[in-house]
Amino acid sequence: MATLLELIKQGSVLRWEVDLNPRQQVERVLLLLPRLAQRLDEVLPTAGSTWKIDETPAQQLDALTASFVAGEPLVIGRQVKYLDWHKRAQGVWYLKAADIRLFGWFPRRDHFLATSIGIAEQVKQIRLYHGFGTEVAYCRDQLSLEEPKYIPGDDPNAVVSNFNYPS
Repeated sequence: MATLLELIKQGSVLRWEVDLNPRQQVERVLLLLPRLAQRLDEVLPTAGSTWKIDETPAQQLDALTASFVAGEPLVIGRQVKYLDWHKRAQGVWYLKAADIRLFGWFPRRDHFLATSIGIAEQVKQIRLYHGFGTEVAYCRDQLSLEEPKYIPGDDPNAVVSNFNYPS
């Protein structure tokens, strides 16, 4: 079993490099599997906004990831949400933007490891949450990460700092 740092050095996990503005600094860590890095290039260029907003899904993802990494307050339920659907898929969370769902888990507090991306409209219409939850759990099980591989439960305080609930 390996640590997160060892998996990054091996290339089994990638650190998501996010562009921050000069006044921001890294407060949280965003990681992804190499297969998701390839998938982003397939999904984002052709995706359009179903909300008729000015930001494309790619721009929404950039804003979401920058906000996450910079440690800005996250709104529970609106920007980060626990996926509670099956005992086997404990610890599955997703980051949300208007048109994007980024699925993964928290191996450590303030460290999100993303495995999958979905277009929100498709995820909701076809009810893909179950499938994404299964995929996250499978990827997590296959990764030679030292135990504990994830933070169990649905307590946002256990997984992320600087959050609030919708008003």
